Amino acid sequence: METKWKWLALAVVLGAGPAGAEGWHGYASLGAGVTLDHFSDWRAKGPTLQAWLGIETPPGLSLGAVFETTQTWGQQFAQARDPSQMSRVQLDYTAVGIEARLRFLGDKPVTPWLGARLAKSWAKPFTPNSLGELRREDFDVTSMAFRVGLDGWFGDHWGLSIATALQFCDLKFTKDADTSTCAKPLQSITAGPVLRF
Repeated sequence: METKWKWLALAVVLGAGPAGAEGWHGYASLGAGVTLDHFSDWRAKGPTLQAWLGIETPPGLSLGAVFETTQTWGQQFAQARDPSQMSRVQLDYTAVGIEARLRFLGDKPVTPWLGARLAKSWAKPFTPNSLGELRREDFDVTSMAFRVGLDGWFGDHWGLSIATALQFCDLKFTKDADTSTCAKPLQSITAGPVLRF
């Protein structure tokens, strides 16, 4: 009999689907962490900062404004003019945009969520061209990101948010004279306080 009740409780939890704490809510979060370049040979990494402010409907769907900034350093290259001098690749961006989030189990102490961001990104990467010369460039691009996060609540209003994301096209670089291309996706991992009001 006890096993039957356990299975029934599990079915109720899994069947709850996207949910929000009762009524409409505002959310604000501030996260700090690290950005990692797993997919290119540059192997850049460095600090990142993210802020998000949004409004959530009762079904658990949020829409809000997001701000991110990242500065990373990667592989060293010899300078073309003086091979004895080494310089490091730098990948950086600042992005401002909108982000939608879908929250699950919003009335529980721990609430997972999925997010998607569309933003304008400004970057000044310092990368090598096809001749191996390191150069600073200036890009203004449209970018996107997909996120997965988990919020743990200490009460009705305050909690801790942990999230990871894959960032697409926040950074561009020019390898050849005529061609600029998006850098490989970057992964960010952030954690920080979240406020529900």
